[in-house]
Amino acid sequence: MKQIQGTGEELGGGAICVQDVAAPKQAVWSQILDLNSYKGKVPKVSECENYFEKENEDGTCTMKTKMGVKVIPGYGYTSFYDHTYSPAKDSVTWRLDYDKKSDFDDVSGHWHLEDHPTKPDCTRVFYACDIKLKGSVPGPVVNFVSKSALKAATGWVKKESEKNPEAQPNLSFVDKSKISEL
Repeated sequence: MKQIQGTGEELGGGAICVQDVAAPKQAVWSQILDLNSYKGKVPKVSECENYFEKENEDGTCTMKTKMGVKVIPGYGYTSFYDHTYSPAKDSVTWRLDYDKKSDFDDVSGHWHLEDHPTKPDCTRVFYACDIKLKGSVPGPVVNFVSKSALKAATGWVKKESEKNPEAQPNLSFVDKSKISEL
């Protein structure tokens, strides 16, 4: 796990994480892709709801999501994300939905899953995220983003996947016959 804080005048930073999960890929995907269930599972998430879902002709899926995060009491962010899930690449990428107004200046990220190289029914999870904040930000918020956000953003996946290793992704808008890995 590594977090990188922005330098100088830049408010934000980046994070990368590699973690092993004692559950198969499908169980991990079931957690990551269930964006509508992030509230209650992902620390600090106060709201999370897809407002657009589509299976694309190339086999990828697009999910656009409104997400609210309460960083400290009385201070939170609401942002709109454009996710692309690629089953063939075992990855999800995301960025802000630039058609909507978000509280962050910019965000982009990537989840990637691989079968663990030596442990059957285990998954190696790769996570990367870059964030740029807008305007002046209170010290406690900067402290959270720079010191705690990575653990909050990734630790829940391990916990929830290992709690339910039989889970399967359930993208109701996807024709499962077209995507062999679902």
